[in-house]
Amino acid sequence: MLAALVIIAGSALIGLLGGMLWAAAAPRVVYQVYTLNPPTAYAVNPETSSFIAADGLYCFIAVGGGALIGLLSYLLAVRRYGPLPMAGIVIGSTAAAFIAAWAGHQQSGGAGFDHVLATSKPGTLLRAPITLGAHGALAFWPLAAAVVAGGIELLSVLRARHQSAYSGVPMPGIESFGVRQYPARPSPGEPASPDERGSPGEPPG
Repeated sequence: MLAALVIIAGSALIGLLGGMLWAAAAPRVVYQVYTLNPPTAYAVNPETSSFIAADGLYCFIAVGGGALIGLLSYLLAVRRYGPLPMAGIVIGSTAAAFIAAWAGHQQSGGAGFDHVLATSKPGTLLRAPITLGAHGALAFWPLAAAVVAGGIELLSVLRARHQSAYSGVPMPGIESFGVRQYPARPSPGEPASPDERGSPGEPPG
């Protein structure tokens, strides 16, 4: 439980850092104030691609941040404590998605933009704060985190099964199926076990 809480707190911090990175790197749309009563502004370039570019950059940050959450959480908690930290990954990465979107909007001037718009003179150029338009991008955080952590766990299980089959170690619980276990075949030059050599005096079969 403590590991899951630490994962959630760490994921929130990564989401905050991701939001600040998004605010620093995302392109912003330039508006021109038209009237003050009511406060109205229009985009200088109505065909700008800044809206799509900002959403696309958020998706890249979400994939990277989610993958980082999944990797660190697996190495530090999931492989030691099992499924409960995995639930913390899903909860924490989901929280990180919303925190990143909120932090990016606030860091780019979203908190005071309405006041600036209301007090600016007509003709003033303003850089609008970034806002996540594609809300489906929020899902990239938990998806990336779950794919990384779950993928590493799946590879670990497959590797363990492969090594177990190669070394001849029986699968745990196989006795309950009534399967007879045979001794491993000796390597060349190694003497066979008494059962394989047969009883004294018995001709080799």
